[in-house]
Amino acid sequence: MSDRIIVIDDDEHVCELVRIALEAEGFLVDEAFDGEDGMNKIRDNDYCIVLLDIMLPEKDGWEICREIRNSNSKNVPIIMLTARGEEVDRVLGLELGADDYITKPFSPREMVARIKALLRRTLEYNREEDVIECGNLTIDSCKYKVKVHNHELDFTPKELDLLILLAKNVGKPLTREELLKRVWGFDDPAGSTRTIDEHIKRIRSKIQQYEYEHTYIHTVWGIGYKFEVK
Repeated sequence: MSDRIIVIDDDEHVCELVRIALEAEGFLVDEAFDGEDGMNKIRDNDYCIVLLDIMLPEKDGWEICREIRNSNSKNVPIIMLTARGEEVDRVLGLELGADDYITKPFSPREMVARIKALLRRTLEYNREEDVIECGNLTIDSCKYKVKVHNHELDFTPKELDLLILLAKNVGKPLTREELLKRVWGFDDPAGSTRTIDEHIKRIRSKIQQYEYEHTYIHTVWGIGYKFEVK
């Protein structure tokens, strides 16, 4: 995995603060002060984390997050930088596919801790030994791969977290609240269980590119979702 991180923020002081803190931890840091430049760098480089402000010139954080998640080749973890108290920003960011958020103003220590935690969760897939095979779907946590009919699919860390959790509980309905707690690590803030619905939608869409025989993730009305091969 790359040890390069990009911070996209039009506040040069914030970028400098982030760069100094992360370089002290051994990371390489690229900076972008507007959304267009940031997105160009993401296309051209391999990053282990994207730190993404919302309010940006040229192209805002929502557009960048959406563009990254709509790209089949870019499943890099995203941490959104949000203003204090703007809960709606955090919820929307998670729905668009962000993996975490940091509230401004933030301490460098908190930022580094969150980045390391997210990278640790991503790397844990490489230490898993389980290979889950259901129908035409193979989830190899050791190699960090998901295949359908031998077609390899790209999943973000949170999408893979969610898919693995469901697949390890075959036939068991899991509530949106439980999925949010176990995958994102927090309780539902103001309707953010919609985040689960958006991630499930993306997971289904990726699987259904190549799967015509089975459905794997089923909606349990009034409760949440369950994994079952039908």
